[in-house]
Amino acid sequence: MVPEVRILSDEEIRTLHGAALDVLAKVGIRYGSRRCLELLEAEGQKVDYGSGIAWIRPDLVERCIKSTPRTITLGGRIPKHDMVLDGSCLRVATNGQATFVQDHRTGKRRRACVQDLRDSTRMGHHLDGIDYIWPMVVPSDVPGESRGLHEMYHSFACSSKHIQHEIQVPAHVPLALEMLEVLMGSKAEVRRRPPFSVVSCTVSPLQHEPMMAELSIDLARAGIPIAVWPMPLTGATAPLSVPATCLMSIVEFLSGVVLFQSAAPGCPLIFPFGPEILDMRSGMAACGGPEIPLFNLILGQMARYYDVPSIGVGLNSDGKIPGIQAAYESMQTGLGAALSGADLLVGVGVLDDNNTMSLTQMVIEAEMARMVKRVRSGVTVNSATLMTHLIEKAGPGQDYLGFKETRDGLRRGEVFFPGFGYRNSYDQFFKDGRDELDAARAEVERLLAMPDPDPLPPEVDSELRRIVAAADKACSVPASHQ
Repeated sequence: MVPEVRILSDEEIRTLHGAALDVLAKVGIRYGSRRCLELLEAEGQKVDYGSGIAWIRPDLVERCIKSTPRTITLGGRIPKHDMVLDGSCLRVATNGQATFVQDHRTGKRRRACVQDLRDSTRMGHHLDGIDYIWPMVVPSDVPGESRGLHEMYHSFACSSKHIQHEIQVPAHVPLALEMLEVLMGSKAEVRRRPPFSVVSCTVSPLQHEPMMAELSIDLARAGIPIAVWPMPLTGATAPLSVPATCLMSIVEFLSGVVLFQSAAPGCPLIFPFGPEILDMRSGMAACGGPEIPLFNLILGQMARYYDVPSIGVGLNSDGKIPGIQAAYESMQTGLGAALSGADLLVGVGVLDDNNTMSLTQMVIEAEMARMVKRVRSGVTVNSATLMTHLIEKAGPGQDYLGFKETRDGLRRGEVFFPGFGYRNSYDQFFKDGRDELDAARAEVERLLAMPDPDPLPPEVDSELRRIVAAADKACSVPASHQ
């Protein structure tokens, strides 16, 4: 049986869903895009072109939820990395888009660059606990206008796992789709095994960014999975309560479901659990508090109610360095996300409320990812696992070390063995001169020294570089000459 935490009663689920329907119908959502409003008006919804707001009736919401598929595939560049999201297991990703890097050799914080993107992607490929990649940094040494395409290229060049990312410029949509077609060989294969999914963020409270909404429609119609990502901030862009913040997240997700299912019925969508809280003392957003597991557990139950794929958010921290705060915050948020029932978990390797990437922390949190996956995998209770035959055979006072069943259980992973946690004696710990951070830094160096995994075929690499170079050139031309 797989652990499933139920924090809401059936009545509370119905109350949350009913409140979301009321907000959509009575308060409305600002889409701010004529194209989006025309699409919704064609579905019979009330719209106001002046304010950019649409009011969504419950019947359309319910219809669009039903047309959102529960089981979807996030493909890898090579098939062994394909992930089928059907609720049966948890997959973990790196966290994304940090502005800064804490150098693992010097401890100094600096602006991220392309080499940091490549290093973190290669490490994410090699680490067992990580199943797919969100590009971890925003490199400061590429043209800003075409940055997203550079990040796509370097991510695909350094890993054959699935890449989840953002596209923020409408002109980049055809270029990104061309890159994916080159990578997979055909449009049909991109649609069948999309190696790339897109994060499309709403703007709390109750808004969509018009350009992002429009380009996401085009991506949905091309078969690219969309993670409709609300990020309300408790006390700032959502009322100051956990349930109200969850309500805001549900409303904004459902507004995306209505938009994209109206544009492309049956398109693959994912529900991320993205709220944070505002620390009223510092004025900073916070991602490591105990409210984060509560958000995950509540929204996880709602995702199961809606029967849609979902992304838990955890294994992250407000801590500034790898250390005690980072450890306890990352584990409690990660475990909450794992027990939410989510298909995916995003968060590995970024500190400082998602602002500072740390390769050292990435190694530590990949270990945590293995642990929370073990908890999420649960147990099966039957005659084979109860092993009453062995208990009868051994009898009172007999240990189980010498039995074949014990060896077989170790081989199939019945118990977890840490890569960095220390389980030897107290005295041996000090004889070994053990230091967890030094061990993690040494593992970073080992992984960085490994050869590039699954390099792109030369002709594919050349084509991808050509597309990115064309985007750079287009961005460098003054608008009056384009």
